[in-house]
Amino acid sequence: MNTAVAVAAVVFAFGYAVVNAFGAWAVVRRRSAFGAAFFIAAVLLTVGGVAVGYGLPGAVPLVTAGALMASLTSWRNARLVLRRVVPWRHALRAAAGTVAIALTVLATAGR
Repeated sequence: MNTAVAVAAVVFAFGYAVVNAFGAWAVVRRRSAFGAAFFIAAVLLTVGGVAVGYGLPGAVPLVTAGALMASLTSWRNARLVLRRVVPWRHALRAAAGTVAIALTVLATAGR
């Protein structure tokens, strides 16, 4: 395991989880289902980050599920609750999810 890549994967997954926890806090009173979805994405990313840090198997599926759920929930929240989709914001979120997944794959390669 490449330690520098693993640290980057953990930090990125945790950072992305913080963004989703903020999303959960921001929408929970308006639409509790969206708040729960953001929170579940944050939990998946956090547990995936811990799995990377400890070298446990299953980190890639956890981070992938968290990143996909975060992107889809954000887009649906913008479309259904806010009624305004800003494409570059969702492209940026999808890119962040892709980076999180790529770092996790690189960190866990060869185990």
